[in-house]
Amino acid sequence: MLKPIISLVLAIGLSAPAIADTLQLRPDAPQRYVVKKGDTLWDISGKYLTAPWKWPQLWRMNREQIKNPHWIYPGDVLYLDYVNGQPVLRFGSNRVVKLSPQVRSTPLDEAITMIPAKAIEPFLKRPLLVDDTADYERAPQLVATQENRVILSSLDPAYATGLTSGGIWQAYRLGRPVEDPDTKELLGYEVIYGGELQVRKLDKVSSLQVGKVNEEILIGDRLAKKTEHEDLQYIPHEPPPELQGKIVQSVSGVNEIGQLYSVVINRGQREGVEIGHVFGIYRAPKIVSVENNGEKQQLAMPSEELGQLIVYRVFRKASYALVLRSSQSVMVGDRIAAPQ
Repeated sequence: MLKPIISLVLAIGLSAPAIADTLQLRPDAPQRYVVKKGDTLWDISGKYLTAPWKWPQLWRMNREQIKNPHWIYPGDVLYLDYVNGQPVLRFGSNRVVKLSPQVRSTPLDEAITMIPAKAIEPFLKRPLLVDDTADYERAPQLVATQENRVILSSLDPAYATGLTSGGIWQAYRLGRPVEDPDTKELLGYEVIYGGELQVRKLDKVSSLQVGKVNEEILIGDRLAKKTEHEDLQYIPHEPPPELQGKIVQSVSGVNEIGQLYSVVINRGQREGVEIGHVFGIYRAPKIVSVENNGEKQQLAMPSEELGQLIVYRVFRKASYALVLRSSQSVMVGDRIAAPQ
């Protein structure tokens, strides 16, 4: 996919910072940095800031720019400057552009992404969560094969009802329920993703051919139209201080979660969660028994931040996030809140 090169002049001085508190630069923050292939926006943020999620302040971004950022490419040069005593980044370029009367474009996948693309790409292109079982029941369905097979393999023919267009469709079915650990509210169902099928003939009963198989595709699976690759160019930023929640599941099913693992949190669109929100991860405070004047008291130790995660997909009642940093294993049930 090609798009015109968009310069990264982020209206410095024309709009107020997204958040007004003072930035804390790293003591070794570079005055000039040339963006390299393989960099991520989170890595670059960490070169300048002790709190990388405050990146929008360093660029003097407003909220619209946070949601629709400009592209940064290898070869671009970042300059550290100061405006009214506050640090800001300015943008330059080492790229050589030959001027001529024509539109020039650069592949979008050459742009610097915020986090390692490979860590979340599998979760951007397929269904992950079903909010409403009624919507699931109304979705197109695989109903038969030529040889009455139950499990389909690559290149097998298949038949489905309810398709509205040609192209590639993704097979899925309901998996584990996702429940709020505090209120016991059902937040949705995780999706078991089977694979892809290509429409060969669109009709009341459409014929398809199995393409990629992820785990297994079964007769009875529901179908969702494959969408374009979601944009990875979102910007890390802080959630409102009152927005808190919990990690309710790990996507991989493991109990101890490490860096670059995906998790499900019990907050979504209805609570105001946005793609790019960075949360701190906190363990429930340890309770210790202390003797004072012959009496034993139970005291709660301070709750310290043990890592951070960033939201990359948001549903109505829940969201998917990637653990960016952890000083120890993250656990299901750990609390999330604004990072320290």
